[in-house]
Amino acid sequence: MSQKGIINRLRSLEEIQDISVTVSGPSDGTIRVEHAKHHGPEFIFIWSHDHYIGYFVDSAGARSQAIVSLYTPLAAIHFVSAYLALDNIRANQKG
Repeated sequence: MSQKGIINRLRSLEEIQDISVTVSGPSDGTIRVEHAKHHGPEFIFIWSHDHYIGYFVDSAGARSQAIVSLYTPLAAIHFVSAYLALDNIRANQKG
């Protein structure tokens, strides 16, 4: 339940304009959170035994060091809230 619950919570980001969430890989092992705008925050989550490890992804597809671990659906909700804050203050945003 935890893996599916986390996926479902992250999919809620798709309700925001210009954001897509793609789940792929064996046993839903990879989740990509992508933004249509060049300066929007993008992440990749990789399943690791009992949790997702999250990384920033740059425009070339390079990953940062691990920045977040999601063990529970509640942790995914906290990430979604943080993502919304990042999106609201992203670079090159027209006011």
